[in-house]
Amino acid sequence: MNILAIDTSTMISTVTIASDNEIVGDFNVNQQKTHSESLVPMIENLLDLLGMTIKDIDAFVISEGPGSFTGLRIGMTVAKTLAQVNEKKLIPISTLLALANNSSSEKLKAPMLDARGNRVYAAVYDKDYNEIINEDLYEIEDFIKLVDDLKEEVELIGEISEKYCEQFKNAHTLPINF
Repeated sequence: MNILAIDTSTMISTVTIASDNEIVGDFNVNQQKTHSESLVPMIENLLDLLGMTIKDIDAFVISEGPGSFTGLRIGMTVAKTLAQVNEKKLIPISTLLALANNSSSEKLKAPMLDARGNRVYAAVYDKDYNEIINEDLYEIEDFIKLVDDLKEEVELIGEISEKYCEQFKNAHTLPINF
């Protein structure tokens, strides 16, 4: 089964193709262009490099947020259009849950995205990826208190983690390549 996944929830455009649970191609571009300028060419180029066409894709996965409202709309429109035109399944997935899946440890996972103005989109998941703290928009101080009240070691995941790591009582950052 070939899956094409799209994430436009941040300034980074991501297009990934997986086949039988293995990533066969991946583009991540942090650029000045908008997602509307770069996303479709990225998909076309990746398919081309892999010797595939859009007809070879069996399902489409789209990041449903939280994140950049405009970026999410662009990604969802492209994914939904491709799925509908090709009569394929469209699978939405939480941006934060996808980030949490970068860790396979037994520790709690706290993915965070910058929402600006000392706010973060964040959640906390257990080792089985069940929500311990609900995915939501938080003032950073409120989120830190919620996490600290858990009194467990937590992995902070995401590009903003380094900025706030020292403010948590029992947390460390999980390095991620964006």
